[in-house]
Amino acid sequence: MKRVFSLLAVFLALTGIGHAATVTNKGADTVVLVVVENGSRIDVALDAGMSESLCASGCFVTLPNGDRIALDGGETVEIIDGSAVIK
Repeated sequence: MKRVFSLLAVFLALTGIGHAATVTNKGADTVVLVVVENGSRIDVALDAGMSESLCASGCFVTLPNGDRIALDGGETVEIIDGSAVIK
């Protein structure tokens, strides 16, 4: 399912539909993000150092520490010790 979501994000980026946010896990451990986009929920696991494109049409992301953030697409987000730094 994660691969399908990744392929969808790549397709949207290449076709110019939306602009996805880039999320990178800067921590040492795998993190799991809960992403809700257009009413659909998906769990996204990011291994240490891994990046993923998310939220081409905006979404809400629940972080490992329980915080919930809204993304419009186009942001650069770093996950450090379960918390987000949005750039």
